[in-house]
Amino acid sequence: MRRALAALPLVALVAAALDTLLVRLRLPHRGADPALFLQACLLWLALALLALLPSYWWLRRRARTHGEAGAAYAAASLAFFTLAPVVAHWRLDAFSSLGGDLAGLRSLRPWAELLLAVGLLLLALAGLCQAAARLRTTRLGAGLALCALALGFAWAPPGESSEGSPAASGKPNLLLLVWDTTRAQSLSLYGYDRKTTPNLERLAAESIVFEEARSPSRYTLTSHLSMLTGVYPSDHGARMTRQRVSPGRTPSVAATLRAHGYRTAAFVGTGVLSAPTGVGFGFERYDDQVDPPVCDTRAWALVHDLQSLAARLGPPFSRNGQPHWIQDFFRPAEQVLARAAAWIDNGDPRPWFVMVNLYDVHWPYRPDPQRQREWVEPYDGPIDGFHERSDRYPRGHRMTPRDDQHLLQLYDAEMAALDQQVDRFLGGLDLERGDTAVLMCSDHGEAFGEGGEYEHGDILEPQVRIPFVLRLPGATSGRRVPAVVSGVDVAPTLLSIAGLEIPPRYTGVDALELADAPPGEPRRILVEDRDQMDIDDVRLALYEGPWKLVRRGLGQRQRFELFDLRSDPLGLKDVSAAEPELLERLKLELEVFRARWNADDVKDQQGTGFPNQDALQGLGYTGQ
Repeated sequence: MRRALAALPLVALVAAALDTLLVRLRLPHRGADPALFLQACLLWLALALLALLPSYWWLRRRARTHGEAGAAYAAASLAFFTLAPVVAHWRLDAFSSLGGDLAGLRSLRPWAELLLAVGLLLLALAGLCQAAARLRTTRLGAGLALCALALGFAWAPPGESSEGSPAASGKPNLLLLVWDTTRAQSLSLYGYDRKTTPNLERLAAESIVFEEARSPSRYTLTSHLSMLTGVYPSDHGARMTRQRVSPGRTPSVAATLRAHGYRTAAFVGTGVLSAPTGVGFGFERYDDQVDPPVCDTRAWALVHDLQSLAARLGPPFSRNGQPHWIQDFFRPAEQVLARAAAWIDNGDPRPWFVMVNLYDVHWPYRPDPQRQREWVEPYDGPIDGFHERSDRYPRGHRMTPRDDQHLLQLYDAEMAALDQQVDRFLGGLDLERGDTAVLMCSDHGEAFGEGGEYEHGDILEPQVRIPFVLRLPGATSGRRVPAVVSGVDVAPTLLSIAGLEIPPRYTGVDALELADAPPGEPRRILVEDRDQMDIDDVRLALYEGPWKLVRRGLGQRQRFELFDLRSDPLGLKDVSAAEPELLERLKLELEVFRARWNADDVKDQQGTGFPNQDALQGLGYTGQ
């Protein structure tokens, strides 16, 4: 035991260095961060302490050597029992899928890879023991420790160069503000009877406010990708079960602006928007570190899944659907905006494009105490801001209008706080100087009992009708326009403001042209919800004037609904039986519209790896 204890710091140090190396290879855009290595050292030290008992048991049964070789054997034994669980989890975890589906473990391959990985670990440790037999163990340990320190503190793979094309003189700065999970009907700017967004209203007084805007999808990643690429989800290819896109297939507006002399950066508030999905392509700086750095390590992945298993036992392990110590997969607007402001003001003379994602009003709804007192009426029911994932949620409870109102008031309180945070941030940009354009929108909305729906698992109007506010450089008089816009219009609009050509591949159009166009043929836009765990649950919506056609399902199972949003603004009353001819025409229009890019809801359904799987699970997208 004494020898194992002596080896414990070295084992933790080397394991932490290797884990840090893997993180930096997987996430090169983050560069070197001493905090990652230091936190990894503490985590691996804890794992090594847990491994002391099985290591000691093994040494008592097997170890018969003494001296330096005995010390090396003790260190190798401790290293094996420390590393083996993490290595085994690493291989088996590669064959699990979203929602904790373990069907992939039923084949021979994962177990063969597990045996191979553990076998290679044994060979590596045996090699170190052989080296220790020829060298003094202290020399080998000192060498390993020095290498580990060098890897942990200093080394990082080269990221993208910050150099782009020559500075684009005279071009305006571009700010894309995405208020995640913001539904238009809960903003006082859009007629809500509570003053949730007074500061946004002041911005709108100098902006173009689009009355009818829809999100491209109901899911954060696919919607953001549509904003950045100007195409719908079935074109860029991302979906809940396919968390990666090819930059070559769907070039980002960030890459285009960068090629024309812009410096580009993104600051996001959620782990769902991790750079390995492809959403970070084209950004010189992509800031997606929302949790402590150690949460990116393989060691933490094991801890994460153990916590997820424990959460199924219920309170106190479930912790209101957020069982993961020190990790919640999002960060507050205050931190996101502070980082964005510091980067904008870094002295680089080039015009900039910055995307900011603010996640504060997403589930769970937990306003600060002051806001709760101001915005939330006294309530003694069982519902809190964690909703169905709350430890207090009664089994079989049926939500009442009072419960819905309480949830909505919590959301309102968070919205008011976010409005104030953004106003402080914009105040630091000196918009009156006239060199910055601001486009504020959302990736999707949220439901609070409308049609029996909650959060954003469907495509009801509260879940897809979003704000869309465009402030052009310089002070102008604001106006409200009835033009129909979509998140796919973000990229072409930004390029238009920058004076750049809009690629013909874009499905979206310049919102400025729509705002100035005379009344004519109603524009058609789509909402595509391909982000269901079951491919048969695909949901599509086609908008034409006041009409909303909804298709649910695939093939023979598909069914259609039709809604007249003039008399039914929430889209809850199906009128397809009363409008059979219109229904058939819009069904055909839906097919023709999506045929422009050969949309197929079945292709690409197989997953290609899930770089943000833990975030999806932790935020309630796939269950706990």
